[in-house]
Amino acid sequence: MRPAAQRADTLKHWLVTGAAVAAGMVMLYGLLADRGGDDLDKVTAPQDRGYYLTDAVLREMGPDGKPRVVVRAPAAEQLLSDQSVLMHDPTIDYKGAKTGDWVVTARQGKLAPDQTTLLLSGDVRVTGDTSHGSPVITGDLISYDTRTGKVNSSEPVHVVFGRHVLNGRGLQADLKSGTMRLESDVNGRFVPN
Repeated sequence: MRPAAQRADTLKHWLVTGAAVAAGMVMLYGLLADRGGDDLDKVTAPQDRGYYLTDAVLREMGPDGKPRVVVRAPAAEQLLSDQSVLMHDPTIDYKGAKTGDWVVTARQGKLAPDQTTLLLSGDVRVTGDTSHGSPVITGDLISYDTRTGKVNSSEPVHVVFGRHVLNGRGLQADLKSGTMRLESDVNGRFVPN
């Protein structure tokens, strides 16, 4: 038979080991039982990213070989999930043969995977060449069609040309021809010369 001191040490060892195993089982049960998704749903996995560019410049050349559209962004990143491109603080320079130059700015831009539409959001500003009588259009969500040079929105927009002001919901503007149409809720203020 073992001495009493050795039996006491063995008993302590088994008690500590048993308590540690029990505590581990309780913690494991707590983690597994709480898999209702509350904490896990709050954390979203980052989207898979493709390329990331700084000081990005995209150019589309016109038939004369000169840049027709130039898109600049301090940062741009591709989303692999849908092949779209997110742009931060994009600026678009558009050269219109009949209407002069246009500059479009926004806080965010998302270029569609087929590269035909650039959805602009956050303090969007479309500024035309004032010597051609072009307006300044502002809104919070405006899309730019890269093929046609048209600017569209179904949201509220604010249009200023000279001292005149128009507000409305919905916009169709053609930067090539210099035409614009407000869709609904149109009101304005015209200041006589």
